[in-house]
Amino acid sequence: MTRYMTAGAAAVAATLTMGSAALADAMPDLRGTWTASQTTVSPSNANTATAPRFNTSEWVLEIQAQHENVFWGPSMWRRNAMDDWTMYEATGSISQDGSGKIGIVETAADPTSGVNALIDARYEDGKIYADFRSLRTGTTYSTVLERQVN
Repeated sequence: MTRYMTAGAAAVAATLTMGSAALADAMPDLRGTWTASQTTVSPSNANTATAPRFNTSEWVLEIQAQHENVFWGPSMWRRNAMDDWTMYEATGSISQDGSGKIGIVETAADPTSGVNALIDARYEDGKIYADFRSLRTGTTYSTVLERQVN
């Protein structure tokens, strides 16, 4: 009886180990520079009266460090090539369920400014599909980030 229990425990342990190894192998390496262009919308303000503001912008997410399923890097945006980049820091995590779901928090370097945005995303077919929601300005957009190859 003890032999069967030991064999059963070994089989369960082997199955769990193989499942964990397979999950670790499936975790995408997101390190690198990701870029996107998109149309954004922001709510009206004192400068625009009652009209919402539609703009085009560029976004660069440079994932510099990744440890297992969590990552960090600068997040930058600008309206056009003539504008200076607005800089933030991005911290994120990749879901461990194998779905490719990603959660990102974009934070200003100045701690008094705090969190700028929450981003729901997913990694699929080598791209990051992202839905951006600014907590400070109300700006929203949906875009596709593509990895840049040097």
